[in-house]
Amino acid sequence: MSRMVRSRREYRCTQCTKAQIKWEGICRECGGINTLQEVVLLPTKDKPRGTNEARRLRRRAKDSERGIARRMLNVDGPDPAFKNIASSTGRIGHISGIRVDAVSKSYVTENKNRKVPTWMVDAWLLINQRAHDFNKNALLHVEPPNAPRDFLLNGQTIKLDTMAIITQTRHEELIRNEKALQKAIEILDDFPTDLVEQVLVVLNGQGDTKD
Repeated sequence: MSRMVRSRREYRCTQCTKAQIKWEGICRECGGINTLQEVVLLPTKDKPRGTNEARRLRRRAKDSERGIARRMLNVDGPDPAFKNIASSTGRIGHISGIRVDAVSKSYVTENKNRKVPTWMVDAWLLINQRAHDFNKNALLHVEPPNAPRDFLLNGQTIKLDTMAIITQTRHEELIRNEKALQKAIEILDDFPTDLVEQVLVVLNGQGDTKD
């Protein structure tokens, strides 16, 4: 049941119409002197707070967003460009309005804590079961026929890749491996070029090093 809220007051500038919550001699927006006039706002009704179930689902969604943002921040590291607007968990969507949950060093991350079609749940369960059976990593490839093939960005048409779904644990493992490989390449910079090339061939799985 909604309830009435008391009337409140604000002070509106007669020159620029900017409102302030308290009276001052100068308008903060346009600098007008003694231009603020008191306005009494009519009572409004609170928005329905929703059921306990709805609140529980909202909390679960927010906890899920914070959890994945924190995990990505821990494994991938923060992006310095977003350091000042990110929360302690790495979330930025609720602050910046750019419509993603988190930005880490190498990823933009969006978390969806929503129900998906039953066929997708079944497929995800099956591929995880088989991955454990064969001691492999699970990969669910999704290519919806109704998804666009490309998208526009700054006047350019960019091919939209298909969805490859892996577990978050495997994703974090790959990030750590990428970081270790990058560190190894930086160390190899001090070695002779021909030796570095041989090592990179082996790392890429294309052959063995020479004696």
